[in-house]
Amino acid sequence: MKNDEIRNYIEKVINEKMQLMLNRIDDFQTRMFKDIEKLKDLDELAGFSLPKEFAARDEEADGAADIAILNEYVKKIAAAANQLLLIGSIIEGINRFCDRAALFLLRDDKLVGWRGKGFSGENGQISDEELKRIFFSLSANTVLKSVIETKKGYMGDPLCKPDDFLIYNRLGGGKPKKIFVLPFFVKGKPQAVIYADSLAGAPIKAKVIEVLATVGELSLDMLPIRQKLLAKIKTQEFVDDNEIEHKILEHTDEFEKTSAPIRENDPERYARVIINDIILYNKKVVEDGIKNRNLYEVLKETLLQAKELYMRRSSDLRYFEEQMVNILAKGDRAALKGYKFEVFK
Repeated sequence: MKNDEIRNYIEKVINEKMQLMLNRIDDFQTRMFKDIEKLKDLDELAGFSLPKEFAARDEEADGAADIAILNEYVKKIAAAANQLLLIGSIIEGINRFCDRAALFLLRDDKLVGWRGKGFSGENGQISDEELKRIFFSLSANTVLKSVIETKKGYMGDPLCKPDDFLIYNRLGGGKPKKIFVLPFFVKGKPQAVIYADSLAGAPIKAKVIEVLATVGELSLDMLPIRQKLLAKIKTQEFVDDNEIEHKILEHTDEFEKTSAPIRENDPERYARVIINDIILYNKKVVEDGIKNRNLYEVLKETLLQAKELYMRRSSDLRYFEEQMVNILAKGDRAALKGYKFEVFK
């Protein structure tokens, strides 16, 4: 047998085996997505009722009313589609059981205001929006620093540590009557601080707040998994069956490694997948952004991260910018006002 004949024979065998493998992969994916379709009612996992005795342990609680509110926000937190909605629901729920509530995120050597609820902006107080612009250095000896270091909550007098006056000076409205501060854990590590106070005299219902914080921690840990499952289910809204394996993406390095690979020689498809992924997780934001023509403004951070992700695999930015206009903005380039187009003119 000649060398060419041997080579042709080997190539034939390899091609047959490769086709057999691809067929088996297709069969496996078909079965897998049929199983995933059964998870369409995933949100029903958040449906439950809390036993009355669970919340009624707080002696100051008005049993029935508190249980109803707690149940409402536990469901809302568990069903949140992204981190912003989840944290917003936590703080909104906590504020139902105190006068003011805030979450401070640990960043390097400081705690930065992330979300606030109940800050009126009147009588010397900052507003909810202004809370995002304040921070506390970890070099200051405050109760916020203490709960991060000890990993334990604090309930009591507002002047617990020598530098606590800094907190009330920046929050405004004077010294509260009582405060409740607890660490917020992400994957087992304290990454933020939840602050609640009684400024106008409303009681702080610590037990209920602890429940909401714990549900929030667990839901945040589970969020990537939940998003991945929901993305698998909703993929068919954006791509046909033979593209399903390429749709499921997260904008993090860890998830990128587990996602099905997109062919590097198909940047247009890759751009389309990334843009559709943004729409999937930000549907209401996208709709409002198109309507108000401020799509880039409201999704700036997400779009810049998506652009960076795209450019890891392709240097041809034309496809990404083209899909931004045609798919994300539905052809309305003006809705992306503020974005500096580099290629797509």
